[in-house]
Amino acid sequence: MNDQAPSTPADSAPEKISDIVAALCDGWEDDRISLDELLQAFGARSFGLLVLVFALPNGIPAPIAPGLSAILGAPLLLLSVQMLLGFSTPWFPASWRRRSFRRADVARLLRPALPYIIRIERYIRPRLSHLAGGDSSRLIGALVLWNAVLLSLPIPFGNLIPAWAIILIAIGQIERDGAIVIAGMAVSVIGAAWVWFLLDVGLALLERLFA
Repeated sequence: MNDQAPSTPADSAPEKISDIVAALCDGWEDDRISLDELLQAFGARSFGLLVLVFALPNGIPAPIAPGLSAILGAPLLLLSVQMLLGFSTPWFPASWRRRSFRRADVARLLRPALPYIIRIERYIRPRLSHLAGGDSSRLIGALVLWNAVLLSLPIPFGNLIPAWAIILIAIGQIERDGAIVIAGMAVSVIGAAWVWFLLDVGLALLERLFA
């Protein structure tokens, strides 16, 4: 495993989220990035940035590897439960922290999301900060948990909207933008309705096939 951290240290981390994501994608393709390195690099913003990183691949309207939603959903579930319980820093099992991934694979999953993040950044500014941190952290954890459950369900086309709800909520928390968090809440409602619709249609089709 490469000893070099995937991005600049936490005390000199880029201000923009798009810069942080780009830093994860740039470098030698055969470099390996471990979860432990991400925790060290993200520093005080680890919760929001890790939630964002694990949600981004599911937010791209393009085919991804089968089962990837469930794989990425597991750390999202763990992080959201910790946020809900009021943890100050993320905790992962030692085996998870040691696990590493090729930078080329990380870039393949994250780089397509960069144009979307850059567009969102045009509208970000600190506002309604009481909704983006502090006492609202547990509510944010509950919202991420709900959407992570929806995202992890094996429902074709069902992961995209819950993923974007998580992405918006995470960006809002990182940038202390309560308006973006509210937007994520609205998308959460749409995502839940969409997943319910897909379940209803799927069950109706199965009933017709096996009637």
